[in-house]
Amino acid sequence: MSDRPSRTHWLADLAARAGLVQNGATHDTAHIVGPEASLADAWKQVAGACHLSEQDLASCVATRQRLAVADLGAAVASVQSLVPEKVARRYTVFPLRANDRQITVAVADPTNYELEQALGFASGRVPIFEIAPPSAIEKAIEAHYAPERLVERLMGRVGTDMIDQVHLVEETSPEAVSSEDVDAAPVVKLTNLILHEAVRAGASDIHLEPGREGGTVRFRVDGVLRSAMQLPMPVLNRVVSRIKIMGKLDISDRLRPQDGKARLQVEANALDLRISTIPTRDAEKAVIRLLDPRNARRLEDLGVAANELTRIRKLLAYREGIVVVMGLRARERRRCFMRRCASSPRVRSTL
Repeated sequence: MSDRPSRTHWLADLAARAGLVQNGATHDTAHIVGPEASLADAWKQVAGACHLSEQDLASCVATRQRLAVADLGAAVASVQSLVPEKVARRYTVFPLRANDRQITVAVADPTNYELEQALGFASGRVPIFEIAPPSAIEKAIEAHYAPERLVERLMGRVGTDMIDQVHLVEETSPEAVSSEDVDAAPVVKLTNLILHEAVRAGASDIHLEPGREGGTVRFRVDGVLRSAMQLPMPVLNRVVSRIKIMGKLDISDRLRPQDGKARLQVEANALDLRISTIPTRDAEKAVIRLLDPRNARRLEDLGVAANELTRIRKLLAYREGIVVVMGLRARERRRCFMRRCASSPRVRSTL
């Protein structure tokens, strides 16, 4: 934060001028926070003195500075490459969107002219400020610039015994794994956690779905998709990459659908995985089918009549074609339709 000759912190002075200070000291604001306080401490102390949340204080700052309130959930991921992580952390700033001439960023100190110069130099664009609390900006920085650290904090809440019960029966060769994926041990643990939770919930499928504000992990249980976990997009992308490595897919190709398979062991149970990835507008979507070999059934176990079973085996012997299985009501409707067609002279003449 740049040096200022003022005796008080700019945020405390702004709150006093806006009439937000509750103790009546609208002019002498040095008791609230000193000018040398850190940005995060200043926001906490001023918000506490005004009996406001930091988000409400951000709205007041935006109004007084004639700026907009930042929507951190609508940030465009591709813009983050324009602002280095070092700059984002030093000045507590997070990029939101950009065009050829301007870059819109979320800031907690719009009076910092040094920040404006640093952003212009780093991005080559004119910075446009929007206001957000420093705690929210720091959370966005951690989620997008360092997703591995976010995964580490998430995995710290989960016991390691449950994660270690999941491992591949056939691991992929080291040549197929990049150094980034090898070092991302928290991502491997998070992937194992998702697989373990899906097996424990009796899920038949796992859906990893990207979204605008983050990724969603959903389990299909008894034919119904149920939300299981919300992840930041950078974390979800790394989990999808880990799934692709397990299925021996090409992690560098994200523009084409891919299919693969893997053998997984959860505790004492062996499972077969059928992995499918589909590119979307923002990221890849992955679907994992969980197959338990112990639940595999033969045709004889389905209760099919002997004559029908013979016909099915004959159909399966063909090299091409399709077998359509329908319910009793659909078959009855088809027979009624065929009888009506046969009784119609016009239709019978065309058969």
